[in-house]
Amino acid sequence: MIRKILFVCTGNTCRSSMAEALLRKMLREDLGEAANQIQILSAGTGAVEGEGASRNAVAVMKAEGIDLSLHRARRLRREEILKADLILTMTMGQKEEVCKLAPEARDKVYTLREFAEGVREAEDVWREADRLRQLLEEKRRRFLDREGPKLEELRERYNELNRQKRALEEELRQIEQRMAQEVAEEQKQLEEVYNKIRRMEIPDPFGQGIESYQQCAREIKESLAKVVDSIKKSMG
Repeated sequence: MIRKILFVCTGNTCRSSMAEALLRKMLREDLGEAANQIQILSAGTGAVEGEGASRNAVAVMKAEGIDLSLHRARRLRREEILKADLILTMTMGQKEEVCKLAPEARDKVYTLREFAEGVREAEDVWREADRLRQLLEEKRRRFLDREGPKLEELRERYNELNRQKRALEEELRQIEQRMAQEVAEEQKQLEEVYNKIRRMEIPDPFGQGIESYQQCAREIKESLAKVVDSIKKSMG
């Protein structure tokens, strides 16, 4: 008979804490007093001891009529694994971590969905993933044994070109800086001339606010006043 169930996730503040609380409620509703014979716990492979349940987990459980606000995270320990009759994890990665801590417990460790659906295919998939990872690493190693010297040569050439590029960029910057200093006086004089030219123009207010149009009208009127004076003098 299953007397002790251990849920496992990473932080023990969301998934495993909710699973623990939900199963406890469901067993009470289904078995009544007999549910007290079953101990339900949860822990996290990377839990921070004493950390509270996440705010959203508390809110979701509240909607289920469960108060999760007093939950405190616990870190997974080997002795707990050995004492449990059934360990249910949220992911395959967590399942493997449990089995590394206690290899002799492998036959009682499942992912929650794996146990619920009564299947063991997940282990076959995990073994296939391990096989492919090992194959990948082996092929990568053989490739590097064959192409490693060429790859290293190319990396060195690439790094050298980068060093040369940075040196050229610095040399260019210094030359451009010297050129700017060389023509600084003429550049200043040219800006002054451009300013004089701009003062002889009426800026276009198109696409701007009403203030720009008002300023434009004032400048036109100021200039037109002088035009009128010139016309009057010419009629003298």
